[in-house]
Amino acid sequence: MERDTDLAARVTARFACARGHGFTVQFAADAEVPASWICRQHGVEGSRRIDATENTPAAAKGKPARTPLVLLYERRSEAELEALLADTLMAIRRLGGARPGCVVIGGRAYSYRYSHPAG
Repeated sequence: MERDTDLAARVTARFACARGHGFTVQFAADAEVPASWICRQHGVEGSRRIDATENTPAAAKGKPARTPLVLLYERRSEAELEALLADTLMAIRRLGGARPGCVVIGGRAYSYRYSHPAG
């Protein structure tokens, strides 16, 4: 290997492993950086990119990223969300607070379970 040669331009992408840690991977500057990568430490597939910027398809087309909150507001109006929250809080209060059981919200029954973390 020649030591006096210039290396190709590179970009560093950050990824978040499903097991709770982050890592970086270097790519050529002109390469398309993937949205997910395999964690070298755990071998877990699908570690998500956490520094996605100009290399994402949406950003490449000049579109803003569509976050889960944006998608929620596309499906429901603010008034609908406020009504749903009020129904949920009322149902929880009817049960005497948050605890395991079933709650009726908007005419539908939802069961839930809450485990208090040991500590």
